Amino acid sequence: MLEKDLDKLRSLRIGLALSGGSVRGLAHIGVIKALTEIGLNPSVIAGTSVGSLVGVSIAAGMEWHEIAEMARSVFWPELLNGARLERFCEKHLPKTFTELELPFAAVATLLPEKQAIAIKTGRLASAINASCAIRFLRRPVIREGQKLKDGGMACVLPALACRELGADFVIASDVWTLSFVLKQIGCKPENNLNGKLYPLHYRQAIENTQMLVQPQIPAIGYLPSDAAIKRMISIGEQATYKALSNYLTSKRSS
Repeated sequence: MLEKDLDKLRSLRIGLALSGGSVRGLAHIGVIKALTEIGLNPSVIAGTSVGSLVGVSIAAGMEWHEIAEMARSVFWPELLNGARLERFCEKHLPKTFTELELPFAAVATLLPEKQAIAIKTGRLASAINASCAIRFLRRPVIREGQKLKDGGMACVLPALACRELGADFVIASDVWTLSFVLKQIGCKPENNLNGKLYPLHYRQAIENTQMLVQPQIPAIGYLPSDAAIKRMISIGEQATYKALSNYLTSKRSS
């Protein structure tokens, strides 16, 4: 029964939505590792902030272990600098979206409207830079005449962007700090009362997600050691298997 259910999922056009969450986004690598092992390979990918950096790496054809190795080689505070982040992207990634192996969208926030925008064309380095331009720490990125900032301001979990890319089954990896804290105190986005503590864009993302992966990540700071990176990858992997089990159980009981 389990394998039959998995075969049905594998036949779908799977979208992978990767949230923002700073260094916590390293857990996305574990999510990708588990999905690869299960055979649930995404057809389209969308990422916000750090999720855009991990997501574009997969869209470029990198394996999870290659992304993990790349993460270990990075002095993370350097990526807070927009110019250094773009140089990093230019070193490790193709130059444009058209060179990617999978359809991909990097979500940024358009200013002054504070509206989410899914970037799907042009230079990859500037798109990732815009998606990762952290509020309060970075100046806006001017890209193709638009003033852009961190995608997490308007869309921290880009499930809708996956839908726009043609996904009919969205797997979302959520490592956003606020959602983690709210769930710890019993607040759920689908709850009519306390669910309103979540931003509307997050609640809309949950409504468009079929399988939600929520790695429970402890505080790690902005300088993760090799051991911390391994731990986060493991947490992401375990959370994915748990989410899949919960999804299959709910489908069988419905």
